[in-house]
Amino acid sequence: MAALNVWILQTGEPLHSDGLGARPMRAINLANALVQAGHNVVLWSSSFYHQEKSHRHNEGGDLIISPALRIRLIDSPGYSRNIGFGRLWDHFVLARNLGKKLRTTSELPDVAFIGYPPIETAYVMSTLLSKKSVPYIIDVKDQWPEIFVNPLPTFLMPLGRIMLWPYFYFGRQAMKNASSISAMASGFLDWAVGFAGRTRTENDYVVPLTTPIGSSSKEELISAGKWWDENNVFADQVFRIGFIGSHTTAFDMDPVWTAAAELMKRGANVQFVICGDGPCAEEWKRKAVGLNNVIFPGWIDQAKISSLYARSNLGLAPYKNTKDFVMSIPNKVIDIFSAGLPLLSSLSGEVKKLIDDQDVGFFYDQKGAVLQDVIHALLEDSARIKLSSNNAHRLYATQFSYEEVYGNLVKNIESMTLKN
Repeated sequence: MAALNVWILQTGEPLHSDGLGARPMRAINLANALVQAGHNVVLWSSSFYHQEKSHRHNEGGDLIISPALRIRLIDSPGYSRNIGFGRLWDHFVLARNLGKKLRTTSELPDVAFIGYPPIETAYVMSTLLSKKSVPYIIDVKDQWPEIFVNPLPTFLMPLGRIMLWPYFYFGRQAMKNASSISAMASGFLDWAVGFAGRTRTENDYVVPLTTPIGSSSKEELISAGKWWDENNVFADQVFRIGFIGSHTTAFDMDPVWTAAAELMKRGANVQFVICGDGPCAEEWKRKAVGLNNVIFPGWIDQAKISSLYARSNLGLAPYKNTKDFVMSIPNKVIDIFSAGLPLLSSLSGEVKKLIDDQDVGFFYDQKGAVLQDVIHALLEDSARIKLSSNNAHRLYATQFSYEEVYGNLVKNIESMTLKN
């Protein structure tokens, strides 16, 4: 088909202009897939870099990434903390400035893909496109604004909804008028269409938060292997469990420390490798003092990630069972599948359903299947590990690979222009 002009609105994510260290997420991955398919993309985003808490240089014009890809940055004040008034103010100003920019933009897209949240920017762009009869997809990644009401005591929830009424209105309008709603998992999609007061149709679909598998040269992998050897993570017979991620309150690590201590008492040949860093790093290290089977290597690059997973038996995803995680399949889980590793997780909902239905890993909780017992049972069951590993590899190839996910998304975007 003829080349389409596609707008992507995605704030709070790394962009092509952020350098090689930026992890590709929805904005980068979809833009690349569309350009590869022969389409032209304008990527709208914020001048504030959420991950780094700093501002991108914006000289007022578009950032030209390639002849088919431009980035249009919108100014906003930024914020220092993820939760607080500063972030709300930033999103308000960002939406206001986006509206000003849109009013002076003469060219409209054939179709648009709008990230949600933030609520305000999604509402501003979707309102313009709806008035101009331009089809658009709302891509839902968080349960805003309900996520702010759910933690309140039951008797305060009605008051919370009243105080946040504008956000509920803006969010519903953006979704209600969308040509299509997408989400990272089926549970999230069901929530989104219910929140919008719509009925789920064939135009609404799941788009997992996957990313291309990073490639490393032979030399990089050899160097990474030597680095792991120097850090006492060998290619040996140790039963190894790897975790890679930010050290934040999103994870419940207490069962991990309990399991490590218990397995050490039992003399089990097990090693936990906890990679990454973050606000909880010092607390985690303090709780792991005396656990000789726990290692904290810090942040690692792609070659070291590949090398670690090649030396590991299981990939650990100890997410807390909050409502948003229960309804989703986090990208860390998909990363583990991409390495062909069985998943070890305490997350119920969508992830546990995958474990049960696809036999791609092992679930633990603090009621019956406690972590140390699950691991201990697997130490002498290499056949069980091998079966789950094969299933994880198959599941990734058929449902979560970048080529499969974004190839289908591009086709869906193309089909939207044919229906209008």
